[in-house]
Amino acid sequence: RRGRHRLGVHRRALADHADEPRPGGAGIGQRPHHLGRLEADPALRTAMEAARRAGAILLERWSRPVSGRASKTTATDEVSDADHASEAAIVEIVRREHPDDAIVAEEGSNAAGRSGRRWLVDPLDGTINYLYRIPQWSVSIACLDRDGPLVGVVLDPVRGELFFAQRGHGAWLRPMAATAAAGDVRALSVTTVSDPALALLASGFSYDSEERREQARREGHLVATVRDVRRFGSAALDLAWVACGRIDVYLESVGSEWDWAAGRLLVTEAGGRVSEVEGVRAGVPGLLASGPRVHDALLALVTSVQRDEERMTARGWKGAKPP
Repeated sequence: RRGRHRLGVHRRALADHADEPRPGGAGIGQRPHHLGRLEADPALRTAMEAARRAGAILLERWSRPVSGRASKTTATDEVSDADHASEAAIVEIVRREHPDDAIVAEEGSNAAGRSGRRWLVDPLDGTINYLYRIPQWSVSIACLDRDGPLVGVVLDPVRGELFFAQRGHGAWLRPMAATAAAGDVRALSVTTVSDPALALLASGFSYDSEERREQARREGHLVATVRDVRRFGSAALDLAWVACGRIDVYLESVGSEWDWAAGRLLVTEAGGRVSEVEGVRAGVPGLLASGPRVHDALLALVTSVQRDEERMTARGWKGAKPP
């Protein structure tokens, strides 16, 4: 009963409009004096409005039977009417506020632009979690200009947490619960862990079985070198959690820029580092995101594993496959 009440509180808060330190230090800091000016930025304001609207739609549909369920790239890569409704709401708001901007959205609501800015939209990151009623999914919206990522917003509708960042102005968390104070916004910072053996790593896997097998083989080499591994199912939230210090590292071969554009800005604006590494498919990079003190050591580990794989492949050994 408490869970249903909490969900209802978050739904109302989304429709209407501190974290404990981690090992090595991390987390959520104090509210800055300039936050009001930051949130008044037109692009950021649009992204936040669109994310809230999409989050309200997704929460309302989450309590209903699934409709419009279909497969995309593989039988296990699915989409539903909820994805499309969320995307339509986001695109409507972006087009209304920024009609000259380009839009690239996961479910195909693309639009050309002439302003030099483009919006990358993942209307429901973690669709399989959503369909299975696992409370780990998000809305991800990023705006890029000629200099790169400008603003990024990741909304966790279930927990009522709105993560946002603007280039050069830091990363922040605004609680969306109806009981939260209007000024209850806190700065984010990545962890300060420096030893890979103490780093908690989050990852994800491809919907393609061959790619997933390769990812598992590579990450199997890393399991013994880090504290532990988690697989949550929403890349955007994984990156937001790196930014706020809930996890130390994120490593995944990511398929599309809308999966990580907003989260990448959150991490870098929270003081972290993001590097592209070799992915499991040609043309699709892997992404390594972490705090700055552990990043180089992790990058060396990941690169070493990839080079070992290349050497074994060159010798004709590709690893044992299950029968």
